[in-house]
Amino acid sequence: MEVEPVAHRSPSIPRQTTGITAELAEQRARLRAAAPDDRWDDVLSEVRRLQATQGLSPLDALKAVHAKLASGWVPPAH
Repeated sequence: MEVEPVAHRSPSIPRQTTGITAELAEQRARLRAAAPDDRWDDVLSEVRRLQATQGLSPLDALKAVHAKLASGWVPPAH
């Protein structure tokens, strides 16, 4: 009995992520672009803090910190 592969992706076609993984990657890239270069670790600390203290999902925490940065917030150095 011969079995054909379910899916075969040509090496020349780039892989595209979809769903929540793509949303997380896109939001993280937006946050990275908005964050001060020397404060990236502090921005990520704020994302983790919001997740822990407010019970936000990773995507919602990224969006919340992005909104804070857009409103002029600068993360304190840790």
